Amino acid sequence: MRGYTFHMFTMGFKNYLVIFLKYFIGYFLLVFCILILVFNGRAMIAQARWNIGQWISQERPTASPSPFTPTSTQAVDPELRAMIKTVPFTESETYIVIEKIRTIAPVVFPDSLDNVVLLKSLEKGVIKYKDSTQIGEPGTAILLGHSSAYPWYRGEYGSVFALLEKLENGDQFALTTKNGKTFYYRVDRKQIIIPKDFKIDIKDGQSHIVLISCWPVRSNKMRMTVWSDLIKVE
Repeated sequence: MRGYTFHMFTMGFKNYLVIFLKYFIGYFLLVFCILILVFNGRAMIAQARWNIGQWISQERPTASPSPFTPTSTQAVDPELRAMIKTVPFTESETYIVIEKIRTIAPVVFPDSLDNVVLLKSLEKGVIKYKDSTQIGEPGTAILLGHSSAYPWYRGEYGSVFALLEKLENGDQFALTTKNGKTFYYRVDRKQIIIPKDFKIDIKDGQSHIVLISCWPVRSNKMRMTVWSDLIKVE
């Protein structure tokens, strides 16, 4: 009788243990998914919008891409030009427009290299690094933007460069100003680097911009860098 009772107790305990583990694992996975959504929400939304946009564009018939032409004569992407017309100029007199990743953001020019000042400026948009070349001038201008941010991040631009890695050679973006001047750049290459390895060694007398953001999303160990060449000024 005792053996039977012990056997029944053991079976009951195993059943309760299985039920407990099922609920525990279920709740753990639920909480885990919620935390991922909370801490990566902005970047995930940007990625979802990108995927939807790509799906829609694939449904539309597209013309065959034209062969590459020299920088000096390359035509400006008409979709980029159309997007520039929607810039509000409410937060800055200069905006960056990246049509491929559907990004329009103010460019901020902090007059300091202090990290506190730079981080505060990043809340307001993309920042132009003080010690880099002026936009449109010979040399390389450095533009920095966040790829992700916590939900309680104060600024609106915590994931402005979340999709920076989607840019490819030949893609175009622009810097446009309130006074009507627009600088068009074409992506030349992109590179993932360790921050301490970043250096500018281009000395060709031309105007360049490098876009920089933390990579991968939710990490600051590496940097995604996108290098570009000036192709036109209007």
